[in-house]
Amino acid sequence: MSMTGDKERAANYEALAILTGERERAYRLTMALPDPERPLDDAAEALGEVVGCSRDKLIEVRMAVADAFMAERIPSRILFPESPDFPEQKGERFPVIYAAGDLSLLSGERVTLVGMPKPSMQGRHDTSEALSYFVKHGVTVLTTLDDGIPAYAAEKVLADGGRVIASLSGPLSRCSASDAPLQSRIFSTGLLLSVFPPSMHMERWLVMIRNSFTASISSAVLLTEEKDGGPAWAVFDKVLTAGGRAMLSSSMLSVPSYTWSRMRVESGALTYSSDRDLRRLVPHVKRAGNVPDLFS
Repeated sequence: MSMTGDKERAANYEALAILTGERERAYRLTMALPDPERPLDDAAEALGEVVGCSRDKLIEVRMAVADAFMAERIPSRILFPESPDFPEQKGERFPVIYAAGDLSLLSGERVTLVGMPKPSMQGRHDTSEALSYFVKHGVTVLTTLDDGIPAYAAEKVLADGGRVIASLSGPLSRCSASDAPLQSRIFSTGLLLSVFPPSMHMERWLVMIRNSFTASISSAVLLTEEKDGGPAWAVFDKVLTAGGRAMLSSSMLSVPSYTWSRMRVESGALTYSSDRDLRRLVPHVKRAGNVPDLFS
C-alpha cells in the first residue's frame, strides 16, 4: 500500500535528517528533489554522495522511516512551512510538524504555560487563577504535559471546558501508561503537536528538542513557579530572548532562593499578580460586551 504525498515527503525529510543530523539541510535537500512527494530512490545515489553514505544505506534508512509511517494508526496531519495552519516560529526552526486534533487551535490567542514538577500551594494557586482567566476569555493554553504544573494545567483547562494544545516529547501515538488518559482526552477535544516522526524511539533527551520547539511557536509564556535551574526555564528563557511576551508570577520574587526570577525581571520579563497583569500577556482577547479596556 502506497503512502500519501505528504507522508512521502515527510519520510524523505526524516531519512535525510537522520543521516545529516541537520533539520534545515535535510528539508532543503528534500525540496530539491524532482518531486519531494515521491520516494527518493531515483536520486538516492546522488543524495548519498551529498550526505556521505551509500545509496543502499540511504534507501535502507528511508524504508525504515516509511514503514513506521505506514504502521501509524492515529489520525494526523503533517504540517509543512507552506501549510495554512503552520505556526509562526521564532528562534530555532522545525520544518515538519505532526499534528493530531483540532488544528483551528493554532489560530487565535494562545499562551504557553510552564512550571515546576512539584509546585507549592502558592504555585498551584497562581496557576489556577491564571488558567481561569484564560478559559474565561477563550485563550488556548499550550503546555508540555510534564509532571507538576504542566499536567495540572492541562487537566484543569479540560475540566473547565477550555482549549489545550500539548507539545509532546515523542511521536504522536506514543506515551507512557500514566500519560495515556490525559493525552487521549486532549486528542479528542484539543490538539497534540510533535516534531518527532512515528519512527522515532522514545528517549529522555528528546525533551530538550521538545522544549526548543515549544518555545519556537510561543509568542507568550507564563511561568507560575520554578526553582533556579529548573526545567521550565528552558522554554521561558528562549521566548524571552526571542522577544516574546514572557511573564512570571510575582510571588516568586518574594522567595529568597529564587534568584533567577529576579534576574529575568531585570532582563525585561513581566510579572503576574492579578488578572489585570494577564491582559499584557494576551492583549487581544475579547472583553465582555466588547467594552474598551482602558488599562490594557
